[in-house]
Amino acid sequence: MGAGGKLREAAEVRVLWSNLYKVRTIFAAYHDVSESYKTYRFLSILAKYSSDIYELMLDPHERNSGLFLRIKYNKKINPGILAHVNLLAAMDIISELVDNISQTGEFTSVLLATYRSPNPEDLVSCSLTFSRGAAPGTRLKPAGIVIVNGYIPDSQKAVKVSRSLVKEAQKALEETVSIYKRDYLEVVRNVGLLGAKPIAFIAVQSRAVNVEEIRAVVSDGNEYREIKIPVRNPAWSVNDLPPKIVEEIKLILIDPFKNGLSFAAKGTFITGPPGVGKSVMAEAIANALGLRVVELKPFTYRSMWYGATEKMLNAILNQVYKRKKEVAIVIDDAEFLSSRKYTIHEAHLSELSTILYHLQRVDRPFTILTANNPDLIDPALLRPGRVDVAIVVGYPDKEMRRKAAVRNIERYKVRLSSSNVVDYIVKTSSWYSLAELDALIRLAASKGGGLIGVDEVEWARKRIVVSPSERRNIQEYLKWWSTKIQGIVITYIPTEQEIE
Repeated sequence: MGAGGKLREAAEVRVLWSNLYKVRTIFAAYHDVSESYKTYRFLSILAKYSSDIYELMLDPHERNSGLFLRIKYNKKINPGILAHVNLLAAMDIISELVDNISQTGEFTSVLLATYRSPNPEDLVSCSLTFSRGAAPGTRLKPAGIVIVNGYIPDSQKAVKVSRSLVKEAQKALEETVSIYKRDYLEVVRNVGLLGAKPIAFIAVQSRAVNVEEIRAVVSDGNEYREIKIPVRNPAWSVNDLPPKIVEEIKLILIDPFKNGLSFAAKGTFITGPPGVGKSVMAEAIANALGLRVVELKPFTYRSMWYGATEKMLNAILNQVYKRKKEVAIVIDDAEFLSSRKYTIHEAHLSELSTILYHLQRVDRPFTILTANNPDLIDPALLRPGRVDVAIVVGYPDKEMRRKAAVRNIERYKVRLSSSNVVDYIVKTSSWYSLAELDALIRLAASKGGGLIGVDEVEWARKRIVVSPSERRNIQEYLKWWSTKIQGIVITYIPTEQEIE
């Protein structure tokens, strides 16, 4: 009887003979066996460590220890594949191990068991491989090898789990063979199933490939392309954004989306001069929405062949759509999606039309675009219904510069010579972008050897060129542009008094 007193019904039972290794194997599967290339990947891993298993079995002093392997696999392993792993491993790797040991004069056997979880009731298959030279009535103590598809935290836990699993597999094999008495029972009696000591334990931890990347394939008469775009966790949060617009972003963008409201915005456009934190804001918004980031760059999908660019772009976006509940598309530096009035090549028009089509679909994922020059972006991209909200970001005010300075000092683990150094950094960095403020701190830290004082800040400031008059003009332009764009606009454009 199996675990819980329930009799197991085998889907397949075989007696296998190997003339090469002069061994016999009894194999029982409790799920239908299904062949896959994954089986052979597993076999290559087992073969890599077969010499370690052999040494553990051969040396009596090593039999108190065992081998614990953790394998992270890219896709879910179904029971049929685990059964096939057992079948082929018993015929190949395990047979070779048994044959090698029997040549030393000691007849032995190996019990291999595969489980779909650490639960003893989840036995998938088991096999007993033994030397053909064992005399009738010989009682051989088998060694156990267990493969479990499930998370096992550490080796100590593995030892405890593997003992019960090997014991359960022996019991199941005896029960199964007893049903097929005519050919198999005598073989089992010849070998004898005494408590097998676990020699090797292999824990298979499945993980989905699509959690890590987006894959798209396009094949035609001219080329075959497979594109892999990483899916990554956002590195920034809303706490890194200017405090003055955080609440507005939450109210307009984040809260409706997270609450699953039908009228929630499906996209945003972030514009402002270089270095003010547009990319940081894009990742922070994705993070607040509970989404991972897929960054779409033109070099990943553009092709020299006519029509191939649109095919690849469609293939990528269709794959992203399948995971719209977990990822956001980020199109950084989106000036390449320039207005059609500036376009002279039909390939660009076709690319732009493809993106416009996808941004209009009701089931589109959340999309974030960033650009330094908003006038270059085709206005059709930014209309409500495609990208609903525009965020206009100017140069940071004193409050934001202080926040960024403290964060960067902590991030780079630099020391301050006095408590007023941060005040001096904020005072002397008027009209700096956040990227330039970061460079100022790094340069001052380099000058001071990891220690920043007023002198180091002043030395670094003289090496960073900033034109306040030019930046005032940029700030005025942003104010003007924010009044003429259609749709919902969130602005962070500090006044001159707030900056200085």
